[in-house]
Amino acid sequence: MKRTLLIVDDEEFIRVGIRAMLEREFPDFYQFYFAEDGEEALEILGSNAIDIMITDIRMPIMDGITLIGLLRQLEHRPAVVIVSGYDDFEYAKQAIRYEVRDYLLKPIVRGELHQTLIRLEHELKRDEEIQGMLSAAALKEEAYRQSEIQYVLLNDGMSDGEVAEKLEKSGISELQAGYCLGLVQAVELEGRAEGNVVLQTRIDEFLRNTGQPGEWRFTDKEGRSLVLVRDERRLNELLDHLGQGRLKSCQMGVSDWTEEPERFREAYLQALKALRYFFLKSAPGMIRYSQIKDKPHCREIPREEIIKIGNMLGTEREQEIKTLLIKVLEYPKILRYDISYMEEISKAINELIFDRVFFIYGEEAVEILKLYRQIGSLYQSPSFHSYYHGVENLLDRLNDFIREVKSTHLNQKEMRAALEFIDRNYERKDLNLAMVSNHVSFNYSYFSSVFKEYTGMSLIQYIKKLRLTKAKELLDHSLLKVYEISAKVGFDNPKHFNKVFREAEGISPMEYRMRTTSLHVPIVVPKEENID
Repeated sequence: MKRTLLIVDDEEFIRVGIRAMLEREFPDFYQFYFAEDGEEALEILGSNAIDIMITDIRMPIMDGITLIGLLRQLEHRPAVVIVSGYDDFEYAKQAIRYEVRDYLLKPIVRGELHQTLIRLEHELKRDEEIQGMLSAAALKEEAYRQSEIQYVLLNDGMSDGEVAEKLEKSGISELQAGYCLGLVQAVELEGRAEGNVVLQTRIDEFLRNTGQPGEWRFTDKEGRSLVLVRDERRLNELLDHLGQGRLKSCQMGVSDWTEEPERFREAYLQALKALRYFFLKSAPGMIRYSQIKDKPHCREIPREEIIKIGNMLGTEREQEIKTLLIKVLEYPKILRYDISYMEEISKAINELIFDRVFFIYGEEAVEILKLYRQIGSLYQSPSFHSYYHGVENLLDRLNDFIREVKSTHLNQKEMRAALEFIDRNYERKDLNLAMVSNHVSFNYSYFSSVFKEYTGMSLIQYIKKLRLTKAKELLDHSLLKVYEISAKVGFDNPKHFNKVFREAEGISPMEYRMRTTSLHVPIVVPKEENID
């Protein structure tokens, strides 16, 4: 039976593009539904059992966040994946409280989309297996327990009474006797989501078969397993159990022992911090918070060196850049300090180098932006060394890109040839950046940057302006109908032509034509034939 998948986006080419990427990778696996906004999506969800919904955030009529919030009213709720632009990243975080499974940044990377759908399929199958074993009431109770724990983990500043109440609703009680938390994740970043799902099953198996009173497993928002035990030795036994078979490479961060229920969230954060040190260690096993909590903090990051690296991009000083990077990411020094030192360095590299470059060059560096999305979040790299090489590679790419832009700041001859080509072919509906850049034998990204510097606008804006100019000439001096003019100047359809024309001129094409009483079309009277 096919999975049902709803794609919600106000841009048709994005809806079609997502479908094409999925059909190539998973032929005949999904039954697709489409909606242009949240209101249309709700109608589809109300009359169809949708398994997965991929939705944009910013849409007219009803946006994605509002749509997700209303899903709670539905009997059958789909697994939700959010699609957002780079600038919407903070806004997308709001969706976490609505149990969104994942988010993807635009432009959507095919591999990331495939991995997300593979992980969702594992989760849906697991959910279906659980539904086969448990009653609907038990499932509802389990989901409720998980949501109560999630609330405690995600909310700082709760009173002791509120924490105790939430824990009791989750089935956890009598923590005064003492407890500690273990946070478990799969090692490999590629396939980690799938590995975490398998880990959950294996941990549940361990607790069910060898469990003792007062032991629980919950899931945090990243899909990692949070295990509560009353005896620390049980976590070692759990690691031994997980070490059987292909899960021998899991990692566990362990909190301090505590006898205070109200410190439950603090214990989770301790386990999470311990788990993050695997970024530096890059090995399976266990790290206890007690092992790393006394590491000194370093307040002074190598800010000046980071700024220098950014200033050198686009020059012939590659070796100096690499030397400075070694100094910035000095591994022995990073090992000596609290992990927050590494986190602050990563944040500074993003802000002082990468964000600055993308602010200057914007969408022209979109291919490089995809690489930044892998490096910009520190823990998206499986290890320090992987992160280091990723930063080094990204700096090389940016250096070459900026140098290429600077080396031929304005190539007059090629730009004139490009404009002439556009002027001859503006009526072609398939006229695009790749076609024009190929005509003048320029790199795609480089041509985009030079064209914008040369004309003061992007290629899309230039073509649109040219087509409107030609359209106005035809409206003034021809008897062609509006839809004929639309096709003649290269617009996909009259509706799009009307929309673009109104945005530019403030009036419709027909209103533009009728602004005077005549079309200024010369009347040609045919001469009488001379029969003499």
